[in-house]
Amino acid sequence: MIIRNIEISQFRNYSRCTANLSPELNWIYGANGQGKTNLVEAVYYLCNLESFRTRKPSLLLQEDKFESVLQARIERQQVQHRVRINISKKGRQVFLDHSPFHRVSEYILSFMALAFTPEDVNLFRNVPQERRKFFNRIIAFIDPVYFKILQEYTNIISQKNALLRQGNTAQIPLWNEMLARSAIKLMQKRSNFVEQMNVHLHDLFMELTGRTEKLCLIYKPSLISSNFAEKECLQQLEKSLPRDMQYGYAVLGPHRDEYHLLMDEKKDKDFFSQGEFRITNLSLKMTINRLLCERYRFPPILIFDDLFSELDKEVIQHVLQFFIRLKNQIFITSTSEPSHSMSGKLFHVVEGQLV
Repeated sequence: MIIRNIEISQFRNYSRCTANLSPELNWIYGANGQGKTNLVEAVYYLCNLESFRTRKPSLLLQEDKFESVLQARIERQQVQHRVRINISKKGRQVFLDHSPFHRVSEYILSFMALAFTPEDVNLFRNVPQERRKFFNRIIAFIDPVYFKILQEYTNIISQKNALLRQGNTAQIPLWNEMLARSAIKLMQKRSNFVEQMNVHLHDLFMELTGRTEKLCLIYKPSLISSNFAEKECLQQLEKSLPRDMQYGYAVLGPHRDEYHLLMDEKKDKDFFSQGEFRITNLSLKMTINRLLCERYRFPPILIFDDLFSELDKEVIQHVLQFFIRLKNQIFITSTSEPSHSMSGKLFHVVEGQLV
């Protein structure tokens, strides 16, 4: 997938901006606070219909404006499309090839982007809920059936929690049975995803860094079950009832699952340096990129915002060489121009303008 050109109006600090883009590398540089991140945020929004920085549409509007407009010519599998998105405080309107388009999930699976941002470095230092949220989204991209299973599980756990808050335990056994069945399906999907990730993760980490440590993603289900046995899960749910009643919510189940990274058996938040959090997260994103390419037969847009801070020069060279081999269209923000000549385009941002 390639964004051939982009037009931004009244978005963040951009009054109006038009750019013809490289199908390979787009290097966006400038001093801090000039609008580099705003530009790649617009690219991300065009692909995913959301920002990677905020859930509030009002924050995307230029000051004192009532609407932002994003337009692009996007090529996917040799077919060109025109996209227009109107953003207001009330939400968004999407037009695909000049017609209103309302099927959000279909749109995102057709025009998807992956972003690496400074906040991503904290993924494995944040609370487990943030990791579950992140991986739920990615697994749903790779396996759309997963979202339906997750919805089913979420509905069941909500019903059980409502009964616990009411102190009504008579119906809990019935909901536990449904919960165990749904939990098993969810756990199997998550486990399969992690297995797929670990097929590529270590090799990509080596390519990106030149390091030889074994990097792997670990999935730790809240419910312990050999071969995903429903009966074992149900027994644990039944035994947890006193604790459930004590806290007023279900203390066991996939909503309490955990993920973490190991590097040579050393756990992320206990041993990783700041630079290692950054490069292992990049390795994770590049593994996700590979799985998405395999699943959909086209490469998503890749966005790297302030990627190179806290990385040493040797690692930066490994990363840039890795990027050259990718088939994705890439957007990189930096405070400076690239130190070596690279194929692609340079964009200098000054106060919301390309100069």
